[in-house]
Amino acid sequence: MHKSIQIAQQWIKDSDAVLVTASNGFSITEGLNLFATDDKLHEVLGGLEQTYHLQNLLAAISYDYPNELDKWRVYARITEYYAGHYQPGEVMDALKAIIGDKPYFIWTSNIDHHFALAGLDNLLELEGNWLEGICSSHPKEHGTYNLKEQLHQIYLKDQQGTLQKNDIPKCDQCGAPLTFNMAGKDFQMNQNQVAAFGNFVQRYQDKRLLVLELGIGPQNQMIKAPSMQLVAGTENSRYITINKGQLNIPTVIADRSIGFSSSILDAFEELRTGKDLGIKIEGPAKAQPKLTPEQKKAQNETIKLFFPSYMVMHGIRPGELTMYLTTDSQHQSHFHLVEQDQTWMYSLGDATVAHCFTRDGKYYRVHLGLDKSKKQVHGFYIEAGTVVAFESLEDSGAGFAQISGSFPENASNEILIPKKENLKKGFPQYQEMIERLAVGD
Repeated sequence: MHKSIQIAQQWIKDSDAVLVTASNGFSITEGLNLFATDDKLHEVLGGLEQTYHLQNLLAAISYDYPNELDKWRVYARITEYYAGHYQPGEVMDALKAIIGDKPYFIWTSNIDHHFALAGLDNLLELEGNWLEGICSSHPKEHGTYNLKEQLHQIYLKDQQGTLQKNDIPKCDQCGAPLTFNMAGKDFQMNQNQVAAFGNFVQRYQDKRLLVLELGIGPQNQMIKAPSMQLVAGTENSRYITINKGQLNIPTVIADRSIGFSSSILDAFEELRTGKDLGIKIEGPAKAQPKLTPEQKKAQNETIKLFFPSYMVMHGIRPGELTMYLTTDSQHQSHFHLVEQDQTWMYSLGDATVAHCFTRDGKYYRVHLGLDKSKKQVHGFYIEAGTVVAFESLEDSGAGFAQISGSFPENASNEILIPKKENLKKGFPQYQEMIERLAVGD
């Protein structure tokens, strides 16, 4: 048996909980490829594929149809085929066997809802799913709708040739047409899922947590980056990634990581049976020298002042990975100087306010979030030389706010702390804020 397979099996056996992260590669293994142009596309969409020159399922979902009935015909045909008729495949069954009776959570950007349909209900669907709808006129105010049965009825009437305009799903509060609740400007993330995910991570982050990553390419940083950050910041966690052809294991977690460059099914077969099928396997690497307990404590306490959720040890730095910063009412990000240009984006939870003091003596604030009616933006750019601090706006009831920031690889990664008294002199009208969010003298 390959030594890495044996180690991976032991990690699975010894884990206290399993966090499964999954993206398009997992869906493809289950028979759904959003990007494929093939005979199945015509089988699912029928003549609508040629009518609108639809190249793949993703284009079919996002197309701006001039005919509202055709839009719902497309939606219904897709969901009937891939959700209504869905039966878990070999890879889903194998995943459930690996999880066994351990506590688990699924963190996915897939919109197919297959995990829930297979009975894996502990789930965070980061980009929503195509069985859920929102009001096209008041997406936030009027909540979400389960469209499963309505989509099935639309499909049946479509096949019978009896579909009419009054069959289009409508908001029961204002009568406006519904639309899919998926990633976009009106997307409403399921806050129950968000809270459950936060509770899971909180409960198991200091225990033997196994992160099992399935079909996530190196370019997909929405889940990959923060999950690697989670492993980097929790000493007892382990990381197994399966992705054919492309593996990305940062040095900082290489000693606790194993990568299978293969199909998910082949990797699962090796993990289940212990047989060496000749798969290319990376890791675990030899452990690097560790900081002393005193060094770890000092580093962690300093970093938490500026990046409250940045619970990172082993010397990981913001320039190596996209940083996911989480704040709440008790844990704000304190004022620090931006050494090089940065971009920050809204990710999860409540909206975030960024307090910015520029080097030419101006103050401005930016609200990062999804509610445009409150002048919230999805992302913004900070110029070098700006002093910034972040706070949660606590506007959606999530109890926390998460944003993601990109850092240039050539940054020094030092945290530069402005003098509190200098800030007060330069911005006397913001004395209270500076006192609250600045550290040091």
